[in-house]
Amino acid sequence: MVQLSMKAAEREFGLVRTTKACKIEVEQIHMRNIFVPKHWDELTPKMKGSVLESFIFVEQKKSGVDKARLVINGAQQRDHVTKEEESSIMAYTESVILTSIVDAKEGWDVATVDIPNAFAQTVITDTHKDYPVIARIRGRLVEMLVDIAPDVYGLYVSNNKKGEKALLVQCMNALYGTMVVSLLFYKNFVASLKKEGFVLNPYNACVVNKTVDGKVLTVCFHVDDNKISHVSSKVVDLTIEWLREEYEVIFHGGSGAMKVCCGKVHVYVGMTLDFSTKGEVNITMLKHLDDAVEMFKNAQAEFSEWFIKVKRKRSKSQLTAAPKDLFVVDEECKKLLKKQQEAFHCVVAKLIYLWKHGRLDIGTAVSFLTKRVRESDLDDWQKLDHMIIHLKVDRLRKWVLAADDSKDLMWYVDCAFGVHSDYRSHTGGGLTMGKGFAITISTAHKLNTRSSAEGEIASVDNCLSLILWSREFMIVQGYG
Repeated sequence: MVQLSMKAAEREFGLVRTTKACKIEVEQIHMRNIFVPKHWDELTPKMKGSVLESFIFVEQKKSGVDKARLVINGAQQRDHVTKEEESSIMAYTESVILTSIVDAKEGWDVATVDIPNAFAQTVITDTHKDYPVIARIRGRLVEMLVDIAPDVYGLYVSNNKKGEKALLVQCMNALYGTMVVSLLFYKNFVASLKKEGFVLNPYNACVVNKTVDGKVLTVCFHVDDNKISHVSSKVVDLTIEWLREEYEVIFHGGSGAMKVCCGKVHVYVGMTLDFSTKGEVNITMLKHLDDAVEMFKNAQAEFSEWFIKVKRKRSKSQLTAAPKDLFVVDEECKKLLKKQQEAFHCVVAKLIYLWKHGRLDIGTAVSFLTKRVRESDLDDWQKLDHMIIHLKVDRLRKWVLAADDSKDLMWYVDCAFGVHSDYRSHTGGGLTMGKGFAITISTAHKLNTRSSAEGEIASVDNCLSLILWSREFMIVQGYG
């Protein structure tokens, strides 16, 4: 998914598709009474000095639907908004995976829910009066707003020096891009959950639980994406209905409807969670994998004259994500050019997400390549090429996870002694609940050790915080 400006989207998707997506977004914002138009003379000196620019971006979702998003450039708010105020808590990937294993083991009913215009539904109340948001809207977006409600916006439209239409509005609800939007939505959403009797898991405050009919109802939320699970489908349906009453406002044309998925297969935070096999959850990320392969393919084609083709004699069955010389660094190897390093960096960053959410087998290779993004050379590119070929050959591999009857959380930690060029060791660790590793760690040591015994102790230390966290998290969930 690539977000495009309105002009770029018109070239990519066409005028009709782009205009339709933008109008849906603007109409939803107007119908929620988010914008209050203002004249320049009505603003206080403080407001005049903090007017923010607005932008709209269009993307094609993985489902094929065109989605526009109006964004406020909140960079100017950095001077008076702290880091704590601008950040929001999200469900850890590990939390999503561990709760999914429990869902599969217990045979619970699972549903995923996407709250529409989540940030736009967050009303800026008097408690947030220190964060007034005045935005300037320009060009065709102004024309769209005037077409929707000429009596509301028409008298406030002006022309700038370039002859472009402009409109000043005060945002009464939070919008994407403003520095405090994530935290405001999180606080409001958590307050709603607490009113319904949910209790936050102290080890991940984006996982909440509630006992219904003697069984635990669990909700994981990653901003506006929710995963709901309970043994009874009726309880799940009632929770969805409650979310509809709280957050769904359907406009004419169907926009604003809450997206709900029930059944055995769900797409959540990019992962496809398949509960079709009894007692198991199978996780794949084919679209993300294909995007990474395509990105590398395009970069390889762009710099094809510069790279040396390497003949490989490995069979498909022998191919792994990490070549035998993965940790070998040739200091005399030719460095990549700046644009090539940027392409290398982009592909590796995409593979990090793939590693943590669906392909554990590439963890060791990705862990090493992340250390090479600042000084990547031809050898590093060939190692990346090796991993991409592995992903293409083994594209359909599923991450299969299941729990046994013991409810034990088994951690395995090992150390590869002195394998790096600076003679530091490498940690490998993983958590299993019976079948498959739910959490893995692959990282280089931050200090040199004198023996493999010391290296083992350092490796345990590298994993210890996650070992303790997983235990405490699952105890609160009533499992482990």
